[in-house]
Amino acid sequence: MGCLAVLFALDDQDVEKLRNVKREDRGGYMHEEIEELFFERYPEYLCELDKSWDAMHRMLTDGNLDFENKFPPLCNVIFGGEFLYGLMRKPSGEVVISDGEEDEYMILKTPKEVAEIAEVLPARTKEECRKCYDQIEEADYGMEPDEEDFEYTWEYLQYSLDFWKKAAEEKRYVLFTVDR
Repeated sequence: MGCLAVLFALDDQDVEKLRNVKREDRGGYMHEEIEELFFERYPEYLCELDKSWDAMHRMLTDGNLDFENKFPPLCNVIFGGEFLYGLMRKPSGEVVISDGEEDEYMILKTPKEVAEIAEVLPARTKEECRKCYDQIEEADYGMEPDEEDFEYTWEYLQYSLDFWKKAAEEKRYVLFTVDR
């Protein structure tokens, strides 16, 4: 099971600054610039997911944790978008770890992707999520999936809905970050 994740709703200027940072320096920039700025001045543009992100991705797709966009737009909540740090997509389409970082990822969703997520995510029922959650394999997940973990993840998913709505209404990008 992974560790702490945060979603940040970025404007065009924020994204331009981030993209202008060398790929290998983006992890430091994330911690020193974006996190400090948003946690101190713009908390309305961030959404902490804690450790729920792993199960959240699984319950929005097919119970697996992979980087392929097999179930858009729901798969885009976590792993969909442009890999800015920690991961990259080869021309073949294969996703590989890059930057020597196996434990930190940054993935950017466009305003269009954000709008698609904000439109469909509220309609995802608890029953649909439960069906996918129940497909999680313990060996792959690193712990036994249980009712407490499902409810914890469901609560974070519900908590994120206002964030996605606000980001979509303001045509912002969303940056998914995780420190594993």
